[in-house]
This record gives sequence, C-alpha cells and structure tokens, in this order.
Amino acid sequence: MRIQGLVCLALLHVAGAMAQSSSFRLGVNYSEWLSSSASQMATDSSGAIYFLSSGSSPCVYCVTKLSADGSTILWQNRLGFEPTTMAVDPNGGVYVIPATGPAGGPIYVDKVNASASGLTWQAPAGFLAGTATPNVLAGDSQGCAYVGLSNTAGSSFVVRLNAAGTAVDYTAPLTGTVTAIAVDPSGAAFVAGTNAAVGFLERLTPNGEAGFRTALPQDSSPSAVALDTNGDAVVVGGGVVQRVDSTGTVTITSSVPGGWSLTLDAAGNAYVAGTSDQLLPVKNNLATCGWISSDTAPAAAGWLTVVAPDGAILQTTYIPGSVGSLIEEPIVATGMNSTVLVTALAGMTFAPTQTGPPVSPDFTGFGWSFLMSFFPNANARTVSLACVGNSASFEADAVAPGEVVTLFGNGLGPQQGVQPQATLQSPYPTQAGSVQVTFDGTPAPLLWVQDSQINAVAPWSLAPGVNTEICVTYNNATTNCLTWPVVEADPAVYTVDGVYAAAVNQDGTMNSASNPAPVGSIVAVWATGLGPIAPAQPDGTLVGLPLPSNVLAAGVQAQWSIQESAGFGFSGLLGVGTQPFTVTYLGPAPYLAAGISQINIQAAQYPITTDRAVLVVTLPAAQSAGFQIYVAGQ
Repeated sequence: MRIQGLVCLALLHVAGAMAQSSSFRLGVNYSEWLSSSASQMATDSSGAIYFLSSGSSPCVYCVTKLSADGSTILWQNRLGFEPTTMAVDPNGGVYVIPATGPAGGPIYVDKVNASASGLTWQAPAGFLAGTATPNVLAGDSQGCAYVGLSNTAGSSFVVRLNAAGTAVDYTAPLTGTVTAIAVDPSGAAFVAGTNAAVGFLERLTPNGEAGFRTALPQDSSPSAVALDTNGDAVVVGGGVVQRVDSTGTVTITSSVPGGWSLTLDAAGNAYVAGTSDQLLPVKNNLATCGWISSDTAPAAAGWLTVVAPDGAILQTTYIPGSVGSLIEEPIVATGMNSTVLVTALAGMTFAPTQTGPPVSPDFTGFGWSFLMSFFPNANARTVSLACVGNSASFEADAVAPGEVVTLFGNGLGPQQGVQPQATLQSPYPTQAGSVQVTFDGTPAPLLWVQDSQINAVAPWSLAPGVNTEICVTYNNATTNCLTWPVVEADPAVYTVDGVYAAAVNQDGTMNSASNPAPVGSIVAVWATGLGPIAPAQPDGTLVGLPLPSNVLAAGVQAQWSIQESAGFGFSGLLGVGTQPFTVTYLGPAPYLAAGISQINIQAAQYPITTDRAVLVVTLPAAQSAGFQIYVAGQ
C-alpha cells in the first residue's frame, strides 16, 4: 500500500501543478501595426519600448524607441549595418552587436545613440571574429555591457565592458555554450546554456568570479533567463519553466507548451511566448485552452502562457490574430502598470485596435509584425469549457474510453477544489461540489473538481471513431459543450515535470535524480489511455483482485532520432532508432481507478546518442509522448 500512497501523491502533484487560477485573467489592452518588422523587443524602467529590425523595410537595420503606450516613435536609429542581437539596460541604454566586423578584427559591441544615426561608442569584446560567436548580450543599470561568447573550441566566455566602452572589466570562462544572460542590480550575471545536452545556470559575481553552477533537467535547452525582485532566476527552455533560488537550487519546475521568450512582472509571474506552425501544431497540447481567442483554436498561432511563482499555470491563451511561424517566434516584454507586451506575426484575421506609429501601407498585412498589449482584467472574455486533454500529458487531440481526462476552463466548479474519494465497494461519484460532467449525456466519474480544472474518467461506453459531446454542469447551469473525437487508445505516462516519469523504484521510494534506479531493478510508472480492459469494469471503480488485463498489446521502448548531414550547414532526419525495454507487468493499476495502468520496467541504460533518447509506450496504432526515468550511471 505504500507504493499506492506514493503514486496518489505523485498524480495529485502533477494535476495540481497545472491547475489554472480563476482570479487571474489577461485582457487585450490594445494592438497596432509596428513601424517595421521586429526581430527583438525590450523595455526600460520607464516602460519605453524598443524594437530591433533586421533586414526588413521600411526601416532596414534600425533600432526604434516607442513611448510606453506604443503610440509615438520617440526616435529611430538607422544603424547602417546588420545587427545580430540587441539589449536594453534599465536606464534606456541600447547595445547591439554587428553581424560582421573588420576582416581579421575582433567582435564589437556598439552602444546606440538616441538619435537618427550614430553610436555613442564601439568597443571590442576581445575575440577575433570567426573564432567566437556572440550568442547573447545584456546591459546593467551602470551602463556596462555583458557579452556571451562561444568559441570554436567548445568553450564559452562572458565579457563585461565598462560603461564608457573603453575597457574590458573581466573575461570569465565557462564550460558549455551560452544561450541566455541576465544581470541583477548588483552587477551579478546569471548565465544559462547547455553542456553535453544538459542545461545549466551559472552565476558570476559582480567582479566576474564563479558563483554557483546548477545543472538543469535534461533537454531543458535554456533559451531565456530573467530575474525577479527576490534575486531568484527563472529559466525557460524545452517546454520547462524552472525557478532557481539564490543558492542555485531549482525550487519549482513547470511544464509549458514550448516557448523561448520570457519576461517577469513585479509579482514574479513568468510570461512565456511561443508559436506553432502547420508542421508542428500547438493544437495538440495545453495551448488549445486559449481563453481570449475563439472556442476553436487555429492550427498555427502565437500563444502566451503565464506561470505563477509557485509553478501554477495561471493562463494559457492564443495571441488573437497571430499566425504561427517557427522562423520568427513571438517576443514578450513587461510594460508599465502591469501590462505585458507581445510582438507576433499577423495572420489573415488580425485587425489592430488602434492607430500606432506611422506605418507604410505597403508593409502591413499577413506576416507583418504587430504589437499587442495585455493587462490583468478579471472581466476579460473567457471560454467556460476551453479544452479536454489527457490527464497525464495534457495533449488535447482526442479521448479514449476509460481515459482519465482533464477539463480546463473557467467557472467549471467551486473556487476551493474538491477531491472525491472511492473504495473497492464504492466507485468515484458522478457528482461532486455541485459539478457534473457528461459525455453524450452519460455522467463521468469525478476525481477532482475546481473552478478552472476538472479531472474525470471518460465512460467506457464511448465508441472509437465517433465524436462525443462533453458538457459540464455547475450549480445546475450548463457551460458550453465541446465536440471531441474518440479513439481506441490515447496513451500517456504521468510525469513530475513534463520529462521525467512519476516513478517508484523497486524499494518503494520515488525515482529521482538523487535516487536513481539501479540497473536491472524494476521501476513502476503509471499511464492512462491504453484502451479497453477485460473483463470490463464499471465506470469509476477501483481495480481489485483478481486483476483484469489490458486488451491492446503494449510495450515500452527507447526511441531516438538519427541525424545525418545534408550539406550547406543543415542536418537531416535519417530515421528513428529504437531499443525495447523489458516490461515485467503492464496492466490495470491495482487499487487505482479503472483506466489507469501500471507499467513495471526493468531499468537499463539509454542508448548513447547525440540526441537524448526517451522512452515511449507503444500500442498497435498509437504511442505515448516521450518520458524518462532516472537510472544509476546514466
């Protein structure tokens, strides 16, 4: 029974981590066309907005400064050269790195004049062009510039230039590739990057000495780092938001649907922007729960996720009128008076709410950049029942009979969550907290009900290949209903962070980085959506002895991509490598709700590949998303 208790705690933790707050809602403040296509955006402490345009008319290679309300161009500097990146310090100092410098010369950092042209200063960073690549750039309140450089030998450095641009204050070596940097008011630099496929966050003291270095979860691929008022760091990458305290300890981990741009507000809420396109649609995950856009989410759009300091997802919404593009992702920054600014590419339906800075009529429309301002608004229009997803993966593409599903929305139930109980003699109830969920009129057993999230068991009577209508009734009032496809199986494994499974080692302890499974031992993971079981069980009952069996043949295998060079600097996908893992039990989980499966896997080393291998549950016509377990020596 100890294992059962651990599993229940793990599953409750996973569900609670994704619960959305009903008291937090973003509304659209305004939207407008930009005066040029934006490749980067930043704000200063006054709320002024800065854009960098690279290679797009009508202003080619420009830095543009807008007023805090976005209505006026304060100045625009035509650089006269191609920049690679931009940073803005709290006082409004703007720094850029040119794409090319003098032949055989060093990499330069330029401080931009607040005028139509010219530079305040230009300073060499100390490495010859061609021997190091400038990855990232930051500025502090004293006017110093920080450059992250990765050289061809595989080493990295952070170089700090003084405020006058006349000298290098320090050059600090790091191991790995630098991908993001942020600076606190004291001048300490927080540097994120990757080393041997492992993400890291390293703190440099104000004089450039090494502070803490923290290894982040595998495949985190940090793309941005930001600092809150408490001195803690927030890192995003690989679909994971992580909070790191002043000692270098990862305290909170939250899964988000991708994203690479990050900003924090004064309360410490993290805003993560991302995109999808027709090839990699966001529609198959939590971002389908857009609250500001229409009930039916587009297949390709920009989106914004808000993560609270405690790791809870406050809101995930599509950016109205945007179009998805993996080439030019949305950018997010914090504005004045609790506003959040997002730039995105316009879709066919985008229509600005206000006339902003002068824009050439030849450069507006589909695929052009626009600026949208969001602000907290408790009365913002929401979708009551936004989406239905697998409770383990939150993928929202279909539902299988017996699958434990999660419904997201607003006004779905009581503010204080209610967790119904079940025994071997008494199944989970179909009504709790004045809430009822129906599939084609059939009430579903309820595992958790709350204003913005419901966990329920899909009735076993659902027919694969036939759509089902899902409705929620709260206090005798019915929300909007969703029509959702039904499939035979929709497998997913419960995880603690979107990557590592909520797993139990053979000795009954939780599997973790500090407590990995010995090679050859048995590790138990839990999944849902694996299809019918025999003999059939009534909806919402706990599985007792003798155990029923899963009908569909299933297995577990390691899976990884095989890449080959395709020339011209591109890498092509040659295929997918697989390796079966030994499964000692795969079937209904004892003493848990029918529809949850237990899978006992013999721990083994993952294949050593350039791309990290993941485990997947395989069925005849479906497979789960990838997950990992901690194995000793891995």
